[in-house]
Amino acid sequence: MVLTGSFQFYRGAVADGIVFIALAVALIADSLGWLPRFRARERKLPRLILVLALAVAAAVLALTPRHGIADGIVLAISGILVLIVAWPDQPATSSTRWTRRMARSAYLWAALGIAVCLWELTMYFLGSFQPTGRTDFPALSDLLDPLLQHPVARILFAAAWLLGGVALSRRGRTR
Repeated sequence: MVLTGSFQFYRGAVADGIVFIALAVALIADSLGWLPRFRARERKLPRLILVLALAVAAAVLALTPRHGIADGIVLAISGILVLIVAWPDQPATSSTRWTRRMARSAYLWAALGIAVCLWELTMYFLGSFQPTGRTDFPALSDLLDPLLQHPVARILFAAAWLLGGVALSRRGRTR
C-alpha cells in the first residue's frame, strides 16, 4: 500500500495517493492493536437498506458525469462503508487455518491483482515517454472508456461492481 500510494503521488494523483497511504496506516494501526473491533452482527445492514443504498449508488454512478464530484462522493462513501463492514472482527492469528479452497482462491486473486498492477505500471511507463503513448499503450480504464460511454453499459457495470463488492464483503460469513 505504501509503494502504491507513493507511486500515485509520483504520477500526480494526490487523492489516490492519500487513499492508499491512509489504508496502509490503517493496516499498520490494526496490526498494532490500535483499532477498535466490532462484532459482525453490529455491522450487518438490513437487506432492504442495502438494496436501496446499492440502487442509489448505481443510479449516481450510471447517470451522473463520469469522474465528477458525485462519482467521487459515492466511491468515498462506498469505500468507507466497505471498510467498516468487511474489516475483520479479530486479528488474524497463526492458528487461523485456511482450507485448500481458501488458499487456492487467495492465490488466484493475488495473481489477478498482481497481473493488473503490472499491466497498469507497464502501460504507464511505456505510455509516458512517447507522444502517442496512451494510445499505443492503453491502461485498462482507457480500454473500458468506449464501452462505458453508453448509459446501459454504465448501469450494468455499476451494478456488477457494487454487487461484486457486496459479495466479497460477505465472504466467509454465515447467513
